[in-house]
Amino acid sequence: MLTRWLRRITPGTFKHRILFSFLLFLLTPIAILVLYNFRETEIMLQRDASDINVKQLEGIKADLIDLMSLVMKTGMLLDQDSVLREVMQKPELYDAIHRKRIVENKFASIENSFFLTGATVFYTLIDLKGNAYTSYTPENSLNYAHISSEPWVQELKRTEGQRYVWKSNDLTTGVRERKGNRMLSLYEVLRDDGLKPFAYGRFSIDYEAWFQEKTEENTFGSDREGVYFLMDGYGNIMLQSKSGDNVPSTVSSAITAASQSQGLGQGQGQDTSSQSIVNNYMMYTYSKIQELDGYLVKKIPLSLLFEEVNKQKLRFYTVYGAILLLFVLLTYFISSTVTGPLKHLQRKMETTVKLNLKTKLPEQGRGELLALTRSFNFMIADINNLLEQLKLEERQKQFVRFQVLLGQMNPHFLLNTLNTIKSIALDKDDDEIYEICVSLGKILETTLNLEVDLILLKEEIVLIESYMDIQRKRFGHGIELHYEVSRDLEYALIPKFCLQPLVENSLIHGFGQSQLEGRIDIRASIHHSLLILEVADNGIGIKKSQANQSYRKRKSIGVQNLRESLELMFKNQPTGLRIESTEEGTQVIMHFPLLLSKPYLKEGSTIVAHIDR
Repeated sequence: MLTRWLRRITPGTFKHRILFSFLLFLLTPIAILVLYNFRETEIMLQRDASDINVKQLEGIKADLIDLMSLVMKTGMLLDQDSVLREVMQKPELYDAIHRKRIVENKFASIENSFFLTGATVFYTLIDLKGNAYTSYTPENSLNYAHISSEPWVQELKRTEGQRYVWKSNDLTTGVRERKGNRMLSLYEVLRDDGLKPFAYGRFSIDYEAWFQEKTEENTFGSDREGVYFLMDGYGNIMLQSKSGDNVPSTVSSAITAASQSQGLGQGQGQDTSSQSIVNNYMMYTYSKIQELDGYLVKKIPLSLLFEEVNKQKLRFYTVYGAILLLFVLLTYFISSTVTGPLKHLQRKMETTVKLNLKTKLPEQGRGELLALTRSFNFMIADINNLLEQLKLEERQKQFVRFQVLLGQMNPHFLLNTLNTIKSIALDKDDDEIYEICVSLGKILETTLNLEVDLILLKEEIVLIESYMDIQRKRFGHGIELHYEVSRDLEYALIPKFCLQPLVENSLIHGFGQSQLEGRIDIRASIHHSLLILEVADNGIGIKKSQANQSYRKRKSIGVQNLRESLELMFKNQPTGLRIESTEEGTQVIMHFPLLLSKPYLKEGSTIVAHIDR
């Protein structure tokens, strides 16, 4: 299944296979590796940018906290200033102008502390005797009743009110010099040494203008560096460095969830919570300002982070595409220099085959193609030589067959003569001569049938009986033949005249053609798909036979020829012939592959012949 699937997806031609292999195993892994490196680089840049954004937000937050701390310190200085305390507690000791000058000088000395912060702080003080003071020029004349009724004063007057209260997003409408609409205000109750209030103060930071200035410092005056937001704990925008910009709902929801989790105590022990979120190719980094219960958020496009990476990607794709195109062209060119001559060589080979291998290829080119052409020409020459040899052998076989046919004239003449003698014996009622002629005729007919190499076992037994009839009438001995052959094995195919020479050896060497009685047993059996034939006699044995006729070996009559015939007839198959001495005489055992005549193969038979010829 896997091999079939691979064959379907694999190109069929050599040229396309080379291109497919290089694309799949070389260029594709390189492209995947480079893209993976680009992706890892983007993740690293995104992580580094997130860390940088967090540091920037932490810096802005630290500046804001420092500013708030400075405001609180100035409030404490005012609270502890004895001159200001006396003016506030005993305003009747000073005229209005003098009191105003004293308070304004205190404000002026404090404002010098905010010079390096870049922030503008507006001070408002009211005593408990009906006087109000500001560090700024109000839009309208100061009205003690109006100021004392403002929410910040009412909140400080409450008995359960705190001494210090920070109010973010405080709207101060009475400041003429303000740049922004929102203020970050500190409400403070000024107390004497006896902890009795003697004045109320509001110290307002124009943090909208400060926020714009700080964010411009971090963006270096360019919007490409990102947009900053100040949001409350509910995800609402309080301040932003660029008007018209917004924060997606996913970021607002994340800020709300973070604020609620810290409110439930999950963020206990941490003053800040920072995280980065990627949404719509934008990265949003937020950091909490615990003092305002709000969050600083920085928005930056990912395209700014990945600008260099995108440039490298573009360069890589351009160079990779050019290399890929060049590689494809070179692959086709190089492969064509191989496949082109190969196709030409293929057409030449087909033409040579159609011309019955009579032409050779022109030995052109160089390298492997020239060697392949020469090898093909050598192969053609060898094939032509083999064909000539086959033709010569065929002519020789025809000549031998012709000689055999000519040589058959004498046997036919002899057979015809035997038939004539048989007719004369029949006319004269001489049965013995007639039977001898019949037996000899059967042997001659089998001898003359040169087209048959294998005959049935029962036909070989008939030939043996014919031979023994002639021998009995010739010498008059009483030697009997006994057969142990099953009915199925009577139809086994055996080499022609393979048993008759063995019976003849038993007569000549075992009994010496004596008139003594004797016995020859012929057995047939099967062993592992082999036919076993045995010829055993109860004659004088091998040793006595050799002693009586020392000049002649027992296997001299046809045994060696029979062994060679078996090897030639059953090539590469198990065959064998051996002679053994027994207590009663001599035994010859022969084996070769079992072959049964086709009409006698019965269904369910366990006897099966296995032989290739």
